[in-house]
Parts: sequence; structure tokens; C-alpha cells
Amino acid sequence: MPKPDKENDEIWALRKVISRPNYAVLKLLLEKSPRTTKELYATLEKTFTRKTLIITLRNLSMDLNAIQPTHIRTEKGYGLGYKLNPKIKEIIKSVQKYAKVIDSIKEV
Repeated sequence: MPKPDKENDEIWALRKVISRPNYAVLKLLLEKSPRTTKELYATLEKTFTRKTLIITLRNLSMDLNAIQPTHIRTEKGYGLGYKLNPKIKEIIKSVQKYAKVIDSIKEV
């Protein structure tokens, strides 16, 4: 018997964007954007597998449009990189702000 499809609630897209590997990529792009794919792999390879990072970049760029592929000038010519969607930048900053509020409430 197949599993029933889980219904998406009002914030399913937000949950998907701030999943652990997705948020790690977005946080790096929030610090410096654009970044090459190699930079992202080199920074996150100790935390996530290469397969996870490939899937994450595909989901963030194609499914969610949270990051946008771009060409970046490198020493050997041009390479593939990603930049953060400006609307997502605002959302990530808001999520960080709300996380601090929740932590302060939790400590009281």
C-alpha cells in the first residue's frame, strides 16, 4: 500500500528553504554573493556530502528560485556560480531575526 501524499501547509516552502543544507548554502551566499560552485563545495564539504550539495543547489536554483546561476570570472576564464535572489535575502534576514526572538523567549 503506497504512502498517502502529505498535504502541504501554509509554510511548507519556508520549511524547504530553511532545511539544514539549504540554509547553509543561503547563509554563505548572504555573506558573499556570488560564489563559485567550487567555493560552496570547499566550504561545506566537511558538513555535507557532495551528492547532498548537488541536490541542494539544484533544488534552490530550479525548484525554489532562491539562488540564481551566474557566470563568474575566474583565473581560467568563466565558471559557474550562484547569487542570492534579493527577495530571499530579505526572508533569510527576517528568519534570523525571528530565531533570535524565539531564543530570547526560550531563555526567560
